[in-house]
Amino acid sequence: MDSKTLVQRISRTLGDDTRRTSALLDVFAGVLRTAAVSRSSVAIPSFGTFITIKADEEIVTDRVTGRRMMLPPQITVEFQPAAMLRKKLLESHE
Repeated sequence: MDSKTLVQRISRTLGDDTRRTSALLDVFAGVLRTAAVSRSSVAIPSFGTFITIKADEEIVTDRVTGRRMMLPPQITVEFQPAAMLRKKLLESHE
């Protein structure tokens, strides 16, 4: 699903206009970026927690050339759903 479709679906669900929904999602994305940089987590009660994970830099060898390269560290964000969200999702599939 592309971002435009996501914004439209959320707008429809909330009964709000797409411009406001898009602005709210942009703010939320900024909060996640800030949390990732500071290696913090973002918890939303009854929904879940966005946790940052840092992978250290590593040295890899190119299989074709045999040349060694260093990959920079990476920070990723992982979502862990809350128990209440998991329960609601399971109920909706029954």
